[in-house]
Amino acid sequence: MLRKAAKTVRILLTGCAFLVFYLGSVLQSVVVYPLLVRLGRRDPLAARHRCREINSAGLRFFVGFMRAMGLIRFDPKALGRQLPGGPYLLVANHPTLIDVVLLLAANPRLVCVVKESLWRGVQFGGLLRCCGHISAGDGSPVSGAAVAQAAMERLREGDPVLIFPEGTRSPPEGIGRFRTGAFAISTQTGVPVVPLVIRCEPRTLMRGVPWYVVPDEPAHIRVEALPAVGDPGRDPRALADRVCALYRGRGVPVPPLSRHTAAPAAA
Repeated sequence: MLRKAAKTVRILLTGCAFLVFYLGSVLQSVVVYPLLVRLGRRDPLAARHRCREINSAGLRFFVGFMRAMGLIRFDPKALGRQLPGGPYLLVANHPTLIDVVLLLAANPRLVCVVKESLWRGVQFGGLLRCCGHISAGDGSPVSGAAVAQAAMERLREGDPVLIFPEGTRSPPEGIGRFRTGAFAISTQTGVPVVPLVIRCEPRTLMRGVPWYVVPDEPAHIRVEALPAVGDPGRDPRALADRVCALYRGRGVPVPPLSRHTAAPAAA
C-alpha cells in the first residue's frame, strides 16, 4: 500500500514538473521576448545571447525544482565545467525527453534545432526565435539545407550547436544508427565535434513511454563529455566513424552508419 501511494505521489510530482515547465516557458515568452525584441532591432546577436542566458537561468531553476522534488539527480554546473568554450558541434545520444532542457541549462550559449510545430507555436515560438534556435522545417531536402545553413551561421557567430545524430530519441536500449548530415556541418565549418554520452538510470521519459510511467527512485542522469574530434574538409562519414568509435570505447554500442544523410534532427 505504501509503495503504491509513493508511486502515485511521484506521478503527481512529475505532472507538476511539466506544469512548472510550461508556465515558466509561457512567462518568459510573455515577459522576456517582448523586451528583447527592441534590443534585437539594434543588435540581433546581443539580443539572442541575452535571451538564451535568461532562458538557461529559467531552465536551471526548473532542473533544481525537479531535484528538490526527488525526480532526478543532475548537476548542470558539473556538466558546464566539462564543455569547452567557443563554437563547436555538440552531438549526443537522446535517451530522455528532457535531455535538451538539461543541456541548455548547463550551457547558456548553446543553440539547438527545434521542431517546426514549436517554432511556429503561439506559446513558445517567439521565445525560441528570440533565442536564435533553429527551426527543423518540414523534413524536406530544402528545409534540411536551411537547417545546415542556419547551424553554420550560429557556429560562425561563435556559438555551439546541439545536434542529435540519431534523428530521434534513442531506443529503450542502446543508441540508434547515426546519420552523417550533422558531421558534414563540422567538416564544412572546421569546428570540432564534442560527443556526449548521456546515461539515465533508472530510465524515465523514454521514447514511446507515457510520462506517467515513472521509476520508483530519482533518475540519475550522468553526462560525460568525450574528447573533441575534427576533420575539416574531409569525409563526414569518416568523422562520424571516429565519433562512433569513441562511444563504443565507453561501452555504448552504436550500429553501423546509415547511407542516409538527412539534415540534423529537432530536439
